[in-house]
Amino acid sequence: MRPLLSCFSTAVALVVASPTHQVLRSNGGLSSLSVNVVSNPTHHVANFVRRQEQPANGSSEIDALTSLSEQQKADVKKATEEFAKPFGNAAIWKEAYDFDIERGDIHENRIFYHTLATLQLAENSSLTVIRPKTVDGSDGDADVGQFMSKALQYLQFYPAQLKQSQAGDPENTLVQLSPDPQQTIASFGASGAWWPNFLKDFPAAQQKNLSTLLFSEDWLHLSGYRYNLGGSGGLNDSLYVSTPGRGVESFMVTNGTYDWTRDAGGVYYLKAANEAKLASITAFVNSMPSALTETKKPCGNALTAAAIPQFMAYLNEVLTHLTDEKIKIDYISPMNEPGNDFGECTQEGMSVDKTLRAEVFENLRATLKVSPSPTVQKIKIIGDESSQIASNAYPDYPSWLPQTLAAKYIDAIAVHMYDWPDDATLLNYRQLVINSSSPHPPPPIKQTEISSFASASGLHAPFGWTGPKMMKPEYDPGINSALDMGRYIWQWLTLVNAESWDWWTAISNKMPCSPSTIPLSNCDYAKDTGYNDGLLYIDPLYATTKDYNFYFTKRFWVFRHFSHFLRPGAVRYDIPNEILPYGTVAVAAKNVDGVYSTIFVNRNATGQAIKMKLPGAGGKVTGAVQTTEKDDFAPVTLPVVGADGTFKLNLPAKGVLTIQFTVGASAAAGPVAGKRGVEQVGRVHTKRERRGRSWWKMR
Repeated sequence: MRPLLSCFSTAVALVVASPTHQVLRSNGGLSSLSVNVVSNPTHHVANFVRRQEQPANGSSEIDALTSLSEQQKADVKKATEEFAKPFGNAAIWKEAYDFDIERGDIHENRIFYHTLATLQLAENSSLTVIRPKTVDGSDGDADVGQFMSKALQYLQFYPAQLKQSQAGDPENTLVQLSPDPQQTIASFGASGAWWPNFLKDFPAAQQKNLSTLLFSEDWLHLSGYRYNLGGSGGLNDSLYVSTPGRGVESFMVTNGTYDWTRDAGGVYYLKAANEAKLASITAFVNSMPSALTETKKPCGNALTAAAIPQFMAYLNEVLTHLTDEKIKIDYISPMNEPGNDFGECTQEGMSVDKTLRAEVFENLRATLKVSPSPTVQKIKIIGDESSQIASNAYPDYPSWLPQTLAAKYIDAIAVHMYDWPDDATLLNYRQLVINSSSPHPPPPIKQTEISSFASASGLHAPFGWTGPKMMKPEYDPGINSALDMGRYIWQWLTLVNAESWDWWTAISNKMPCSPSTIPLSNCDYAKDTGYNDGLLYIDPLYATTKDYNFYFTKRFWVFRHFSHFLRPGAVRYDIPNEILPYGTVAVAAKNVDGVYSTIFVNRNATGQAIKMKLPGAGGKVTGAVQTTEKDDFAPVTLPVVGADGTFKLNLPAKGVLTIQFTVGASAAAGPVAGKRGVEQVGRVHTKRERRGRSWWKMR
């Protein structure tokens, strides 16, 4: 990896010519322009960046940083206070810089953050603050914010991190829940794409067993499920979608008529999710049916304004049919990763121009509103399922989100995270949503898809890795990948206040081996082959080997901590990182039955001792379970709560620990009837061990 300073100078450089004049020089495709800057304190910010890039007398960037005088530091702080207050997101980038100054912890990322803060201020500046110069030297009329936005888009790709302060003496620092309630949890889920195309070949008993593994309280206990409305309308479509299994049968066939017997595998698990009474079932679209596309293919198309009415009529027809079948659909998502038409046709896909998205949502709202089915009228709309935060959501949202929210065309924002954003980027994203919603409260946010990331083992642990390059072939069913996922969930719940979090595909055949033909231990980890896209895996050669078993990952068990212990309706409470050991994060919530669940993710290679205080009198710990390299989902001895409501916990090395507790009236009432807690009961399979890895075989 190149140093951040080298990356920065490649993208954009700020050079100070005078206290009131800056020139933006770009090597990354940006136009050069001159701008007037009204405030001198901002000059110190830019001048500081310049000196880091061109240190005097051969000194290093770090040496130049320490040469800042106390007055200059004070000027920087003053500039931040003066300019960041009207623009809350600018302060996000500055936070890491301020923390480093106080702590004396010098590192290159400070320069990166500091520069982003400057650019963010410039991007948010009005015409009265920053204006480009015309050729004759007079003030121009165009805002330069668009240029700053472009610079930010380039810079967001680099793996910066918001370095958060954490407890220096964690054993003697009380871990407590903040008193103010945060968001209400809606669901934790996964999608039904594309694995039903394979599972329909499995024996009926094993198909049913998988439903139990996904939806039963004894197992993963999903509360959300995403059903893929397929776009492949005829036999020829399988020739267009080149990756086996990724073409999903559409109910609309190529002649424009409907065949409700299609997509039998997908409908089977949709009905299973419905029978399990999940809190959230979403129907989502990768492409409209091939019968409606210009090329008659389910990929490589762009939705046009002329095609919207037919597309809306199709969605209404399908939703009406599903609800007539007594299948509860809670949300409809009419587009998926709309910045990509998937023209290579490795999967179904359809692009939707950012200027057309508000119109799509408007037409969908109008269509549902007049549907003959009262049930269809109540279905909520989510969007736009952008693939990445920095390169998609940031530049695209201004084109459609404010007007869509103002007119109430959508009920929640849905977004993916395939650039694996760092903490600062997500804080900034949250502010973007708030700004787009103003003056109204922001809508709920749903993180609806992520998978296929390379394990962060050995890379920036305990914070993990970030950036689009995270997507690469790798098969890691072990604890490292699972801990990465656990921290991603923490990011979205605590930094973005997301109400739901969905994994991409529940089942995958992307194992780099056939486990029935080689020892399973030989398939524990593979670099540059396979994919970390499943919670469970199946033998990729099952059709030949007749191996119909399901192979577990640690991701399955870590995900269960969240899906099982944070149920719909749970209210989250903050646990600040400042009171936790370095490399650990925590999510806490109070469920509707009064039982609190607190999930600790410890990415350190050593265990961490902490001291926790219950948020009320008369409390007691009712359950504790952990997932580690050794344990899948193992009960832990309950800690003893002192008279002062405190107790000690040992967070397992490279592990996840969940504790459940009650306080006050809930504690006095005893265990809640029917509450399973941490026990695993009612197993439906025979468990066997193969060289340290669990697998499940049909009876």
